[in-house]
Amino acid sequence: MPRKIGFTLVSSSGHEDNFSAKELMVHAPTVNGWRSARFCPYPQQVTLQLPERSRVRKLQLLAHQYLISGKIEFHIGDRLLEADSPGLSGHLRRLGYVSLSDNEKTGFKARELKSVHVDAIGTYLRITFHRNHVNRYNLYNQVLHYEVINLSLREVNCTSVCPQPSREQLIEHYLNISQHETALDGTYMGKFESISPLDDLAFDMYQDPEVAHIIRLLDDKKQEMVHQERYEFAKTLKQAIADLQKVGERLGRYDVEKCCAIEKEDYDTAKKKKEQMEEYRMTVYHQLEVHNLLDMAMVSGSMWLLQSFELLKEEMPQSHPEESGLPPSPLATIIPCSPGVTGEPEPLTESAQREASFPIEVYGDGLVAGAYSKTWSYREDALLAVYKKLTEVSAGTPKEKLRNMMRAAVFLVKKALKDKVSSVFQASLKLLRLLLTQLIPGQALGRAEVVHCVEQTWPNLLSRTGDSATRLRAMATAFIQDMAQFKEVQALQLVPGELVKPIKSNIPTRQALSRAELLEKLLGELGTDNSGFTLDNVMKFCTGALQHSASEVREKVVLIILAMYRLHKTAILSYLPANDAATRKNFLYKNIFDGFARIDGRPVESQARLGPSVLQQEGEKEKEEIRSLREQLAALNEISVGGASVYILNVFRSVCIFSMCFSLCIFCSEKDESFTEDGLDLHYWKHCPMLHCCDQCRQVVEIASLTEHLLGECENRARFSQCPRCSEAVSIDELTHHTQSPACNPPGSVKGSNHCPLCHNNFMSGEEAWKAHLMGREGCKQNSRRTAVLQRAQLAQGKSFIHPLNPPRSSTQAWG
Repeated sequence: MPRKIGFTLVSSSGHEDNFSAKELMVHAPTVNGWRSARFCPYPQQVTLQLPERSRVRKLQLLAHQYLISGKIEFHIGDRLLEADSPGLSGHLRRLGYVSLSDNEKTGFKARELKSVHVDAIGTYLRITFHRNHVNRYNLYNQVLHYEVINLSLREVNCTSVCPQPSREQLIEHYLNISQHETALDGTYMGKFESISPLDDLAFDMYQDPEVAHIIRLLDDKKQEMVHQERYEFAKTLKQAIADLQKVGERLGRYDVEKCCAIEKEDYDTAKKKKEQMEEYRMTVYHQLEVHNLLDMAMVSGSMWLLQSFELLKEEMPQSHPEESGLPPSPLATIIPCSPGVTGEPEPLTESAQREASFPIEVYGDGLVAGAYSKTWSYREDALLAVYKKLTEVSAGTPKEKLRNMMRAAVFLVKKALKDKVSSVFQASLKLLRLLLTQLIPGQALGRAEVVHCVEQTWPNLLSRTGDSATRLRAMATAFIQDMAQFKEVQALQLVPGELVKPIKSNIPTRQALSRAELLEKLLGELGTDNSGFTLDNVMKFCTGALQHSASEVREKVVLIILAMYRLHKTAILSYLPANDAATRKNFLYKNIFDGFARIDGRPVESQARLGPSVLQQEGEKEKEEIRSLREQLAALNEISVGGASVYILNVFRSVCIFSMCFSLCIFCSEKDESFTEDGLDLHYWKHCPMLHCCDQCRQVVEIASLTEHLLGECENRARFSQCPRCSEAVSIDELTHHTQSPACNPPGSVKGSNHCPLCHNNFMSGEEAWKAHLMGREGCKQNSRRTAVLQRAQLAQGKSFIHPLNPPRSSTQAWG
């Protein structure tokens, strides 16, 4: 596939001081470039040698805004004669020429980019620059070009030539260009004849060279992950690359501003820009390594860079997402909050001025222009600026002014909640949290402002729960769950009332599933007593959602119905069809009525139909398992002779007695009439998805405390050590190998977040999050007991079961 290769300079006709043709070999935004000598004779020539015989597929040429050649010719070949003179082509074959505009129509402010597709093979490439266009700025009849980029094919390689813009125009460009104009529009799709955007002139023109190198490394890694069919990691890398492009462009802007300050001998500003670049670069690199996306050894920087990075990992101030109550995410901190963007956002359009007239009146043109900017960092900074203004309001501020500030902020939040950039979306949630938890109640603005705030932002916030980006969807869902319990919002029962509104059968699956999951979680936290959730509105939502086209939505609703049955018993039967043979033909209703039977301690219909011989055989098998379990527990009692172990066993037995009284497993919350003393022992030992049998000592422990068990309680604890990176218990012999493997996943940055010792993934904090992870359909893939629970559930519904780690293989079989 096409790729970028280097080249060496063979000769050039001449150059002005400090503008040697060797500058063409350097690719960076601030490179001096090659400039012909003053009043030089034409044509001027530059000859390049490729590292191997290559197949030229594309030539790219970017002209200076006023030092412009009228025509440029290209020659290619495999040999150069010593007698070749600047005016002769020798053994080189002429490819053709391109003509460049005189640029008068643009006022000599724009540059012309030429892209020419060719098909030629050679080792040497000669570029011939003909006489310049005459204009009032080109006082010495010169031409200026900056960099040459070579693209090749592996078999018979290809070359691309790409001069770069002038220093003057780069400075002007970086100070005035918008993010939308500089960002790459796509990524390399792997087609044989395609050229990756990372090898295009548009990439190196605006990228910091070191960041460009990292982007290329991550792009290679992304292609490898696609080849290995690890699509989730490939998606993460794709987003990281897109974010890093913005980082590289910002660092490039800082570098240009630093050089501009040096030329003006403003060394204080130059020093400030240098420190700003170093701090920003180190912060980003740290976040990339924290999330296992970057190995600093891969960055070919100086020893200073590596030493600074090592010092930074103790000294760097960390971001604290827990302050906003949002779930951790690797991409949340890849692009940290900007240390201050220089320049100004583009002016507001006429339609934007009309639309945002109210916030402009409150916060001014400049701030609102940032909120409407095409550059994501300006949008983020605008929201953070509003946040700062609201936190600094004085106690004596008039209520009317506060109300206007609040409503103008709600306007900006409403717009930002639709933003596709995660950092902007997160800033909007931070501002919305401030409004609902501090500003409105702290300044006693009244319930009407709470209602206004929620009503204006709710539709956009709810729609993000169905977002295609997993991280944005999780952030929106977590925020709604928190918002429902904000004191002022909970008192008005606003969120429950919105969640239980009926959904249509064709609503997008992700959004419907998120609605159902939110309803399930909030029902567990708020209940149905004066919470906004009632038997009537919840069951009406459920009966409508049972008609949804997606099975995962229907299954989630079944769980909600069973939870409601535990609270209201037979009162919910009036919302369901009759429990008869016709209804039971629908597996969905069959599972619902069988679930009711289990909750009531009644035999389900499928058990009632079994013959006595079958039941007797199952009983004998269960007795044998219980007998074996008792023997193992007796052996465990003999081992546990220490006081602490005896105490733990006594507590465990007390818990078992409580569980037997209610036929309930206190770990997974499963309720079953078979949970007697023997039945619970069997359940704990073999089936409970929240527990795990230690491979070292065969003791049954909670998965959530497995690491602590292996380090402090297990009889073989001396064999284990705690990994300093991911904090898991790892065999001492395998610790070195473990730290270099994908299994060594550092815990999340949110304080108190959970880390699974089975699948090594991070997830939200809290006991309920453990249950969702270890028991849910989308949870831990390494929990074999969870797999068994799902298998039994699917078999009960009459579905075939496919193990998540062993997908079915296609096969062909001949008929006999």
